[in-house]
Amino acid sequence: MTVADSSELFATQQIAPPALPVPTRQRWQPLRSGLVNLYRYDQQEFVFEQGRMALRGNNGTGKSRVLALQLPFLLDGAVTPDRVEPDGDPAKRMEWNLLMGRHSDRLGYTWLEFGRIDENGEGSFVTIGCGLSAVEGRGLVDRWFFITEQRVGRNLTFVSPSGTVLNRETLAAALEGEGRIFRTARDYRRAVDAKLFQLGDARYDALVNLLIQLRQPQLSRTLDEQRLSQALGEALMPLASHVLADVAEAFRSLENDRRVLDDLRRALAAVDAFLPEYQRYVRIAARRRANDVRTHHNAYENGSRKLRTAQAQSKDFQAQLAAAEAAFEQLGTDRQAAVAR
Repeated sequence: MTVADSSELFATQQIAPPALPVPTRQRWQPLRSGLVNLYRYDQQEFVFEQGRMALRGNNGTGKSRVLALQLPFLLDGAVTPDRVEPDGDPAKRMEWNLLMGRHSDRLGYTWLEFGRIDENGEGSFVTIGCGLSAVEGRGLVDRWFFITEQRVGRNLTFVSPSGTVLNRETLAAALEGEGRIFRTARDYRRAVDAKLFQLGDARYDALVNLLIQLRQPQLSRTLDEQRLSQALGEALMPLASHVLADVAEAFRSLENDRRVLDDLRRALAAVDAFLPEYQRYVRIAARRRANDVRTHHNAYENGSRKLRTAQAQSKDFQAQLAAAEAAFEQLGTDRQAAVAR
């Protein structure tokens, strides 16, 4: 049963259509996704729970096909196998998901709906998707991308009331005034980034490349550490301009300090080489300049020794003189006594 047939059934039987999921956060989060005429799915819708979804099933039930046809394909837009297929197998071309070896031509859609609560507390919605057309013997003949604020199942459908899948022109008419069609993957990626992320071309492409590398099966067995490290580095948030300016100024300052330090080291080496010769020169010059000082100092020492010797002799002579004067005085006394007798 098509979406249009379901809506007519609800209208005739007075039964309300099932409620669509609503966002619960102010950040964009995936609410629903779906496939139309792709792989084994005629019309299939997947509902996310709080932005997450788990696919469970036996091997061959199409879990990997759902992931390959939706994420990160709907964020990237490239249809080459190395970008779409988790294992990058070049034999798994996009047209196989449409024709599967049993269709002569087929047209299908893959879509993903995001939602968030805006500043007014109301729900905002964005649906992104891709239409694909393939013909047997010609491969993938056309592809187009779209972004709209319409919701699938409410005011947007990919299947007409007659059960025919909408082509590009019909979809463009359905999106008139409420969406936009893109013919190139680059323009589509830029529009998705501007609508949902505002990261800029470089960082958005780096993050998508990182998703493609991380979703590879058995990543640890074929891990390329250098390539993964480069992808992780490119996906990092760029630094603010003022932080970069501060870091650049710090590096310039460090470079100046390094040059000053190198100059000081060279000066120290030169001084170390010059110092021994200069010390020898100083010793010789000091000896030469001290020669007169030593000569006068020696004369002073000799004069001091002579002065001390003369002072000692003077003391001896003074003692002898005192003794002679005492003896002379005694002799005078004795003479007077003799005369008196």
